[in-house]
Amino acid sequence: MRNRFASILTAGVMTAMSLGAVQPIAAPVPGFEELYEAVLVACTPPLGTPPACEAAINAYSAALVAAGIDPAVALQSFTELRAEVRARGGGDVIDALFEELLPDSGAVGGNEASPV
Repeated sequence: MRNRFASILTAGVMTAMSLGAVQPIAAPVPGFEELYEAVLVACTPPLGTPPACEAAINAYSAALVAAGIDPAVALQSFTELRAEVRARGGGDVIDALFEELLPDSGAVGGNEASPV
């Protein structure tokens, strides 16, 4: 019985992991989904532009700060958001904008930030 339970549990975990591969990379802070989506739209093709991206990042960031969201939670969301933008074709200019505005969000695409 124990082996059967372990097999079922393992199969469930593996299924969940495989489903996770098709889920979006990033995760908005709960309650801020609309601002998060605005950043994705403003920072990715075909509508994304650097000025729109910067405005959307600043709006999302300001809302998180104003709501008193734990900085670690906000940073995790921005880190995942940055990776999602890159995966959707945000490109080097947009990634450089993330680096300028949110350097702790982790460089992606081999563009590592210098440890200072």
